[in-house]
Amino acid sequence: MNSRISPFYWSFPCGTWFLTRVRVSVYFPLVVLLVCHQLDSLRLGLIFSGILFVSVLGHEFAHVVAARLTNGNGREILIWPLGGLAVVQPAASFQSRFLTAAAGPLFNLVVCGLTFLAVLHSGQATEILNPLRFPLAQLSDELLPQLYILTFWVNWILLLVNLIPVYPLDGGRMVQACLMPRLGSEMATDLCVRIGFLAGSIALFTGLFLGSAWIVALGAFVLLLNMQESQQIRSADGYEESFMGYDFSQGYTSLERSDESQPQQQPGLLDRWRTRRREGRQRRSQEKKAQAETRLDELLEKVHVHGIGALSDAERRHLNRASARYRDRTKGDE
Repeated sequence: MNSRISPFYWSFPCGTWFLTRVRVSVYFPLVVLLVCHQLDSLRLGLIFSGILFVSVLGHEFAHVVAARLTNGNGREILIWPLGGLAVVQPAASFQSRFLTAAAGPLFNLVVCGLTFLAVLHSGQATEILNPLRFPLAQLSDELLPQLYILTFWVNWILLLVNLIPVYPLDGGRMVQACLMPRLGSEMATDLCVRIGFLAGSIALFTGLFLGSAWIVALGAFVLLLNMQESQQIRSADGYEESFMGYDFSQGYTSLERSDESQPQQQPGLLDRWRTRRREGRQRRSQEKKAQAETRLDELLEKVHVHGIGALSDAERRHLNRASARYRDRTKGDE
């Protein structure tokens, strides 16, 4: 990450933990001040921000660990005002892509499970499960149960948001991983970007209608990153296999790509699908031909060593078919 290129990603380092560089956005302290102002409590705001920081950091490290356990790699984490961005590179397999995306929400689910008992004992489980309502008005002398409640609520929000099947949230990344084997990387990404663009627009206007600044911010950010990704697709900068964890991941690299190349006309979705189908048929045909030739070589070697009588009926039929194909091809060349 070159933080000097885009002010969007200006950050300061927080060291290297478990072979992963950790950076914090210069805008994160502004969010802390905003939270303290909205809660009208410096102490409550600082505690909530600290829990948010640790929860997001754990979420991002879960992405990194999952990528490494599935033969991928993770090298950097950025703690951003609205969440985290993990620079990870999963292996080129469905399992690695899907598990890398799912690891973050799974971490939040585990934390929710560990702290849910405190939510039940509070007698206000229904109110605490409401993601649009802050669970505490103020801190009391019984601090530990309230810390558990805040920890549950923060991770509950992170879990719900990231399971939304909209690109580039983790849920959208899991959908993308499921679509890639059928549509290919480019078509799957293009489709997810279009859906994410629509969902971000809906969230933005819904937040304005409800008067929720956080929904507006989330919708605007999703909309922004999908617009940016759409521009990268049209400008033919290519589809890098880099895979980000958490919410706003793909934008983490796409916003820092060079804009020096000139836009080029790209084929549409249908044309790319037809091309990929044609290439797939050609590849399968070549593989089938190579397998047939390998089988033929094995049969000829068996005849050479043991004689024609050593062949089974099925092997004789295979050898006869291969001989017929060879004669037909020879006649065609004459």
